Amino acid sequence: MKQRYYRVRADILDPVAPDRCRWIKDGELVFGRDGTIVHCGGRWDPRGRPVTAVAVPARSIVMPGLVDCHSHLSQYHVRGRGGHALLAWLRNYVFVEEARFRDKRYARTTAKSYYRKLLARGVTSVALYANYREGVLAAFREAERAGIRATIGYTLMDRGVPRPLRQPPRRALAECADILARTADGPHRLRFALNPRFALACSAAFMAEIGAFARRHRLHIQTHLAENLDELAAVRTAFPGARDYTSVYDRFGLLTPRTLLAHCIHLSDRERALVRDRGCGVVHCPSANMFLHSGRFPMEHWRGYPRLGLGSDVGAGPSFAMFDVMRDGYFVNMQSLERLFHLATLGGAAALGMGDVTGSLVPGKQADFLVVGIKESNRDSRRDILSDLIFKHDQRRIEKVFVAGREVFSA
Repeated sequence: MKQRYYRVRADILDPVAPDRCRWIKDGELVFGRDGTIVHCGGRWDPRGRPVTAVAVPARSIVMPGLVDCHSHLSQYHVRGRGGHALLAWLRNYVFVEEARFRDKRYARTTAKSYYRKLLARGVTSVALYANYREGVLAAFREAERAGIRATIGYTLMDRGVPRPLRQPPRRALAECADILARTADGPHRLRFALNPRFALACSAAFMAEIGAFARRHRLHIQTHLAENLDELAAVRTAFPGARDYTSVYDRFGLLTPRTLLAHCIHLSDRERALVRDRGCGVVHCPSANMFLHSGRFPMEHWRGYPRLGLGSDVGAGPSFAMFDVMRDGYFVNMQSLERLFHLATLGGAAALGMGDVTGSLVPGKQADFLVVGIKESNRDSRRDILSDLIFKHDQRRIEKVFVAGREVFSA
């Protein structure tokens, strides 16, 4: 039986490098039944192969699915709760909300709404935090139903948080082993990760065990690093023998090519060099950094780093829309719009270790893409298109979203 192909005709916007993207007028994206892209460019010659046209609104733009490298599913209901910096915000809002994820039904309904919000805003890949064994399993079940690509992490804490959120390390790692066994045969687009919240929430012994477990099972690690100055001072008190915050993680084997480090605002030159040497993914969260007044991410120190992406950081970040995160990234660091687009697509995919799977519309990758409409736009200029997408939220509309060639959202 011949392979069937699916063809989308539209203008195409595709990242190529940090400051460069392709703008293909009246192009075609073609992918197979298995979701693999076979063509992205001008007209495609089917040469007798069976082809189905994918219907899209007139004057649509096709672009890669957006990548959110840092988000908290368990904070869905406390977005926009302001008035505090990081540590007080956690105490007053976040820990209380995360404790609710002991309720399996609450976790399931929240996860369902969370993924729907992401897909409706064009996010096809996300790296997230969830709480409790049942909350993580609910996140997996609903992600499988939603069709999204997700790295789902268990938030691990054994100190410095309210008692309902503390976990005896042995029990927590037994639960991780159980989750890993239950999800091992699931879709390849879903991955399990270990998420030690940050150094203040994990004892030295627990971090050492997390690092060993991750190495043994070749798992991804997600954590926070150097987000807030009060946090840095508390880490110095908690680990008086450590040279700096980054060295705490390195001591316990938590800095690996499979590690995602969110924020990284207040790092020394030595710490940035250590992160680079270990090959970690770095996640810039401009919306959350502004919301909690944590500080400015020093983009100038990370230009050219191949594993840099953007994160919404829901719920400190109030928006699921990565276009809004790109906008906030522009406000805090003057940079090209092409670079911001790259961070939210191909750069983010590279930070997640999925650059060969998603992030751009290159043949051989999976067909993760959006169909977007923009009103009142000058379609002759790539720069104008990006400007309208990033800054004019009232002018853009996500029409359709596909993951691995399957339609997972339609307006």
